[in-house]
Amino acid sequence: MGAVYLAEHPGIGRKVAIKVLRSELDHNPQLLTRFLNEARAANAIRHPNIIEVLDSGTTAKGISYLVMELLEGESLSARIRRLSRLDERSAVEIAMQTASGLGAAHAKGIIHRDLKPDNLFIIPEESDASRERVKILDFGIAKLHVASGDSLKTRTGTLMGTPVYMSPEQCLGTKEVDHRSDVYSLGIIIYEMLAGRPPFVSEGFGELLSMHLHETPPPLQELAPQVSDELEFVVRKTLAKKADDRYPSMAEVRAALAAATGLPHPLVPDHKLGDTDQLGVRATLEAHAQESKAGTKREAKPVSVAPTTLTPGGLESPGIHGTTMRVRRRTWLPFVVAAGVAIVAVPVVLLWRRPAPAPTPRPVATQVATTPPPLPGPAKPSLVRIRLGSTPPGARVIRVADGAVLGTTPETIELRPSAERLPLRFEKDGFLPALRETALDTDAEVSATLEAEPAKATPPSTRKATHSHSSSHGAEEPAKL
Repeated sequence: MGAVYLAEHPGIGRKVAIKVLRSELDHNPQLLTRFLNEARAANAIRHPNIIEVLDSGTTAKGISYLVMELLEGESLSARIRRLSRLDERSAVEIAMQTASGLGAAHAKGIIHRDLKPDNLFIIPEESDASRERVKILDFGIAKLHVASGDSLKTRTGTLMGTPVYMSPEQCLGTKEVDHRSDVYSLGIIIYEMLAGRPPFVSEGFGELLSMHLHETPPPLQELAPQVSDELEFVVRKTLAKKADDRYPSMAEVRAALAAATGLPHPLVPDHKLGDTDQLGVRATLEAHAQESKAGTKREAKPVSVAPTTLTPGGLESPGIHGTTMRVRRRTWLPFVVAAGVAIVAVPVVLLWRRPAPAPTPRPVATQVATTPPPLPGPAKPSLVRIRLGSTPPGARVIRVADGAVLGTTPETIELRPSAERLPLRFEKDGFLPALRETALDTDAEVSATLEAEPAKATPPSTRKATHSHSSSHGAEEPAKL
């Protein structure tokens, strides 16, 4: 759409970035509106995680431009390419800052709709070079809630956004796209930061849209085993197909991310929340804790602990990006421990001084042999493993209830246990589909033998007599049917 130039103010020497729209596009009202949307959105939001637009206008030659703050750093997409994947704490800090900026935009009625790693820029913090700040760029296709007299509208049915990061409702091209679409896109970005790749990858545009609409993302821990169960739960909830099943606000996304990783978080985000939103954030934290306990329990992973330093105020441990976490010394703790020891020691001393009573012999007949209590059985697994197979292999296994593709044979999948049975449909090109059903209360194996589609009867072809003629070189041309 244009170009970006480095510029310097001749009076004060401040360096800025100037984005210029190509002159031939100035006459396209839709593209011009998209270009100016960034200035409108940034001016309306005014948030430290949103790029600042200082000025906008049109030159004497009719060229539209934006004057923006100059950012020196790297995009999130460049960082993922450089590091392959990010550690859990870094990824969550980037996600929480992004959610903070988007939450402020949503509070102003602005939906980004094109959230992707290319539009997230990471710069050093001005006040502390050891920390970093995320800047959200390019609100060009943002949906603004404008006054009824404004002519700014978005054409219904137009797909807008980058397919890899588009929400299911964006893929359908419907006008019912609200702020929860950004929640889905942020979930895709978190998944990519941790796994090194987005959950859905395809070279075909239509197939990619179908994945967003129907397929379940691969479990994050299969690609990133170091990710905790709690964080995978949060990512899975942000990637729900139905908007109603996702987190209802960016404030609750931040709260859930913080609860999953143990990072500090404010219940009141950067933009002021009402009482209803405050209750919603607390409810999300409680629901997250309950659902995590009922969810998958995986083998404990080793955790690297940063060295701590003893100070007069307590223990200090370096956190991410050089931040310091302080654990204050509990000055009252020794007194509590001493009191507990005294309470236990007094009866022990009294019993020690007291002579032990002589044992009373019991008749043999009255002695009853006691049986040790039975050992507890193995804990019931939180997930059941279903082995999928088919003859021939390579069949798609589809859940009949919602049409979701669970895998391609042969494959082993994991599902939550249930008392209900699971109907499955096996499909493969050139073969008739087969229906199978399995229980979900224990591990099982489901297979199907697919029958080839019957060959269609073709009527005998009638050949019309054709006359061949010699070419200029004397060779006969083949008969034409």
